[in-house]
Amino acid sequence: MKTAMDDSLQNEAIKLAEAWQNRADALLKSEEKQSQKQIKHLLTHPEDKITLTQMIDQSFRSENYRRVADQVTSLLKRRGIPGFFSPTEKILMHLFLNVGRLIPGISVPKMIEKMRADSNRAIIPGESDVLLGHLQKRKSQGIRMNINHLGEAVLGEEEARHRLQTYIDDLKNPSIEYISVKISTIYSQIQSLAFEHTVSVLMERLAKLYRTAAAHEFERPDGQRVPKFVNLDMEEYRDLDITTAAFTRTLDQDEFKHHGAGIVLQAYLPDSFAIQQTLTTWARERVANGGAPIKIRIVKGANLEMELVESALFNWPLATYDNKRDVDANYKRMVHFGMQPDNMQAVHLGIASHNLFELAYAYKLAERNQVTDGFSFEMLEGMANHVRRAISEMTGEVLLYAPVAAREEFINAIAYLVRRLDENTGEENFLRYSPDLKTGSEEWCFLQKQFEAACVHRDQAPSTPNRIQDRNQEVFPDKMGTCYEREFNNEPDTDWSLAANRQWAEAIREKWQKTAEDAPIQIPLVIGNEEILEDRDTRTCLDPNQMPVEVTVASYRLATTEDADRAVAVAQKDPDGWRRLSAAERHQALARVAMELRHARGDLIGAAAANTGKVFTEADVEVSEAIDFAEYYPYSTRTFTGLENIRATGKGVGAVISPWNFPIAIPCGGIMASLAAGNTVIFKPASDAVLVAWTLCQAIWRAGISRNTLQFLPCSGGSTGAHLIGHDDVDFVILTGGTETGMAMLSQKPTIHLSAETGGKNATIVTAMADRDQAIKNVIYSAFGNSGQKCSATSLLILEREIYDDENFKRQLADAARSFKVGSAWNFTNKMGALIHPPKGDLKKAMTSLEPGESWALPPEMVDNNPHMWTPGIKYGVQPGSFTHNTEFFGALLGVMPTDNLDAAIELVNMTGFGLTSGIESLDPREQAIWKEKIRAGNLYINRGTTGAITLRQPFGGMGKSALGPAIKAGGPNYVSQFMCFEENGFPAVGPLEQEHALLRMALEWRRKLLWGHLGEFQDDLTKTIRAIKSYLYHAEQEFGREKDYFHLRGQDNIHRYQPLGTVAIRLHPDDSLFDALARLAAARIAGNVPVVSIPTDLDNAVTGFLSTVEGRQITLGALIRRQSDEELTASMAVVQRIRYAAPDRVPAAVLAAAAQKGYYIARSPVLMEGRIELLHYCQNQSICDTYHRYGNLGDRSEL
Repeated sequence: MKTAMDDSLQNEAIKLAEAWQNRADALLKSEEKQSQKQIKHLLTHPEDKITLTQMIDQSFRSENYRRVADQVTSLLKRRGIPGFFSPTEKILMHLFLNVGRLIPGISVPKMIEKMRADSNRAIIPGESDVLLGHLQKRKSQGIRMNINHLGEAVLGEEEARHRLQTYIDDLKNPSIEYISVKISTIYSQIQSLAFEHTVSVLMERLAKLYRTAAAHEFERPDGQRVPKFVNLDMEEYRDLDITTAAFTRTLDQDEFKHHGAGIVLQAYLPDSFAIQQTLTTWARERVANGGAPIKIRIVKGANLEMELVESALFNWPLATYDNKRDVDANYKRMVHFGMQPDNMQAVHLGIASHNLFELAYAYKLAERNQVTDGFSFEMLEGMANHVRRAISEMTGEVLLYAPVAAREEFINAIAYLVRRLDENTGEENFLRYSPDLKTGSEEWCFLQKQFEAACVHRDQAPSTPNRIQDRNQEVFPDKMGTCYEREFNNEPDTDWSLAANRQWAEAIREKWQKTAEDAPIQIPLVIGNEEILEDRDTRTCLDPNQMPVEVTVASYRLATTEDADRAVAVAQKDPDGWRRLSAAERHQALARVAMELRHARGDLIGAAAANTGKVFTEADVEVSEAIDFAEYYPYSTRTFTGLENIRATGKGVGAVISPWNFPIAIPCGGIMASLAAGNTVIFKPASDAVLVAWTLCQAIWRAGISRNTLQFLPCSGGSTGAHLIGHDDVDFVILTGGTETGMAMLSQKPTIHLSAETGGKNATIVTAMADRDQAIKNVIYSAFGNSGQKCSATSLLILEREIYDDENFKRQLADAARSFKVGSAWNFTNKMGALIHPPKGDLKKAMTSLEPGESWALPPEMVDNNPHMWTPGIKYGVQPGSFTHNTEFFGALLGVMPTDNLDAAIELVNMTGFGLTSGIESLDPREQAIWKEKIRAGNLYINRGTTGAITLRQPFGGMGKSALGPAIKAGGPNYVSQFMCFEENGFPAVGPLEQEHALLRMALEWRRKLLWGHLGEFQDDLTKTIRAIKSYLYHAEQEFGREKDYFHLRGQDNIHRYQPLGTVAIRLHPDDSLFDALARLAAARIAGNVPVVSIPTDLDNAVTGFLSTVEGRQITLGALIRRQSDEELTASMAVVQRIRYAAPDRVPAAVLAAAAQKGYYIARSPVLMEGRIELLHYCQNQSICDTYHRYGNLGDRSEL
């Protein structure tokens, strides 16, 4: 409740703020007035902020001045010259656009120097002479300085040690009193899950800083000598607990009992008040025991944009407050608590703000509590200097927070500048109005009312964390998910920054980390609702984390061919009636599976770690994806079961053949898709991941799916597995595995309906216009996450020559990889776990040999004498066409290639023949556009890692050698359709068409002819064709011709699009109806392909006759018509991307066999009028993920 004392304090603060502002106006210098005019224009014109941000971000990337000139020219032509530039600057920019870009060697250095000079107001040059001169100047003015060397999180331990030494040197420098340090700059491997280890490393490094600070003194202008001071900055929310723990535990050591240090708390986090209270209690006890006080610097918080992005991408609650009133109220609450006299004795305060109302409030409160000696004002160097001078006159000392960057380090300042621009241009931010601010003005009154509202709200702002996920005691609504909400949202991953979840992880480790003395888990076969443990060969699951010590975690039984036959018979019979259920009933059942998977998350993670060596953070996201599959696939099924003219049923019996590298998500996806489509399933798990598969199946069975509907059949792939796949009553196979495995299946049974996601030789291109630090960070995770055993892993890094020749980039890349911790999944410090097998075959060759031109930037090494554990390897000098260039290794090995330009780089990528994932690192939208147009891959990633596809957000699947079968993306809107049969029982429903099309005009003409009695002998077929054309055009407009983003996440585009296959052969057959021929031809044209009408050499009938009529020539316009034998058709597979038959029984065995030998997919399901289904045969899917934000800044999107 607000009191009269509160009103009095508030009014006094307002009067003092007015006095300061009026005095500041009087102190404003003429040059500052001009600067303020420019700044005001910038702060009030968001479009100029965007242009400036992009200029700063892009002008310092390439060392090639011609490249920089081209980039700036493109930017300014697209966005225009910023209006806040002075008249002289505008003239210079016009000169640059007309003349300067032609002489970049002269113009670009001058432009860059001008930009850097303009930033000197906010960023102090780090060159020794300039920096020391500035410090001496400020010292002579009686101004204290807090030095902050700018830079984002370091990538490797060599870089971290260098940064640590920089801080130590600062503390030894007589001119420097006070420094600020971010923990991410002194330790590169911060890991929330490895909390204790992370804190212990930081304690050791902070101790070096505190020790140095204690050993050196700074002499103030009055001759007082004081110890140097280290302040810990606060960064992302995830580092909050780590920073606090490292701070208190280091100072708890005896040697630092009498040494003071500081820490920052951000008022925009509701968690901060409770942490302030905890720190204060600790500090009071410390002081009571004879120790030194500490300092808390209270700030509002400057990382909001990035917190917003993280919240959106991870589907977590926003860590910060979502409104300024709460932030300001919490700030005041923290100031009030800190300024209680008993607290101030133990915890000094830094009141950091440029908001005059906040500063005046704190000052008046300090006066009232008689604690003015215990706090200081802190402001940013270069921001509103006239205000700082006014405050200093009236109150004395002000501490300036001074960002520092030397010329060669200036690129490190970009993130700081972007964040400051975002913070200062916020519509409610005081600094937005600071230039030319007058007391009594409309702007002043707005800011005053904002202040008054926060004062009233001081004790009402929430003080409990927003991020409250607790895996130990999760309670889910009875009815949640797509079945009840009719909307799909991705399942949130575990938030490891939360203590409760770290405790949960420890409990998982306690349960699942076995010893040699523990009895192995006994895993049976499950066939026809019967568990079989006896009279079968047995295999063991060994924990790869503990090799060479053999710890058996499970024993499983191998199925025989008789078992496989029995399982197929049960699945075909479907005794529990799964296939007879409606789509809605199946959805309800799979909703229960999704819920059970949520409850089974811990056991699935534990099993994956014990069985495959997968680290917890990697296994956790797999569980989320498994839940997504259970939610999304039955939801997406309704797209097809909801078509009024279609009867959709399951194909029958499906065999799911899963891999070991994604032992949770991928098998679950195959099972869920098969079940959702209305099929019974026989699950053959990878032999190296049977324990995980068993744990998954148990969860599905617990949810109510019967053991007749889902049977569990571990077996030898070469014998029983081959028998299962070749069984006549198995209607389809879902495979995720090697290309060779899929090819063998096709060779064994050419008629098989195979949906196979196979391998990839995935590349990331880094151009000279990339953010190099970001590129390294993304590549390291993409290449070495899960030990490089993801099918989507980056194994080729193609660098534009400028970057390839950059020794600093090479050093940083090797340092980051060397620092990527490798070892047991049971040790949470490790980011990279075990290989599923010791290196052999191609991987062993790649890890132990070099080809001509290659050299090791980082040779791989075995870890802890465990043949499953190897550190990352990086090869430079990989040659085009070489073994390393074209071979998939499935291990932590990265080949690096140089290239002269983007087109050449794209050619190197496409040369491999694979087409699973591909990435580009470039800030140039023109380069991004070229790359998107020319690269051949199913999943494209821009300025982010190439792994971690998420259901519907980035549906997953490749092109070329990376896919066998129809290549419909897993986790996408059409995946379930390939496991369904469709029977048409009426005409398709069609909405209004938006565009003209030649085939539409033709169809309308045909309709009129039919209406008036013409073409009567073709009445039925042409009527169906007309309706088909309308349906194809409608769905081309609504689905296949559109790029869709189903989520519109902040800072990231996730585009799903369809592309034409290229050339499509429409193969005619004597049994084809005229509709069968014409509809396929129309669909191929509407989808954007080049149709080839392939007519058997001896076929002459009514259909071929129609093609030579006037109407036939209308629909074949632009198509190639060829007479071909089956042998000639087969030979054309090299240049024809797809062959479309009208029915499966019309494909000759020889053609199917030839296609199987090539891994070539022949579309052969019945032709439908329904465009939503038929057009799937003529397109390929592509997913594009573009992380477009820059440090949270949305760039052009912020205008939308």
